Amino acid sequence: MAAKIRIPTPLRKLTNNEEVVEVNPGTVGAAIAELQTRYPGIKERLLDDSGA
Repeated sequence: MAAKIRIPTPLRKLTNNEEVVEVNPGTVGAAIAELQTRYPGIKERLLDDSGA
């Protein structure tokens, strides 16, 4: 099942200015991994050094 993730304005430069991105995750971690694959660098803006 696809999930729609709303991208905040400051992060849209990482998603080619897309406001909403659809991913097919099984978990929140899988959604973040898919975002990172499609938009390199976004994971570092979403998580801290411990992964939280």
